[in-house]
Amino acid sequence: MKTQKTAIQVIAGAAKTPEYSPAAVKALMKRLDMNERAFALLMNVSPKTVRMWITGAARPCSIARRLMQIYEAGPELIGRLIAGAEDGQ
Repeated sequence: MKTQKTAIQVIAGAAKTPEYSPAAVKALMKRLDMNERAFALLMNVSPKTVRMWITGAARPCSIARRLMQIYEAGPELIGRLIAGAEDGQ
């Protein structure tokens, strides 16, 4: 018998944010060609926080993980953010 997911199961699955291990954070930074300082500015956290993520001393919170997921899926968004900031938006 084929099991279909209910709407609530689909929403619950989509709402989960992936875990970002220190290696995953480093890989995202490399993909975006960013150092700790630049990534901290992008994520709106301190460089110390980014350092804690990449050493494993702390885990990114769910909001930070969601932002990482968005930047990973659509790195072109970063260019739009920068352009918007330069335009005063």
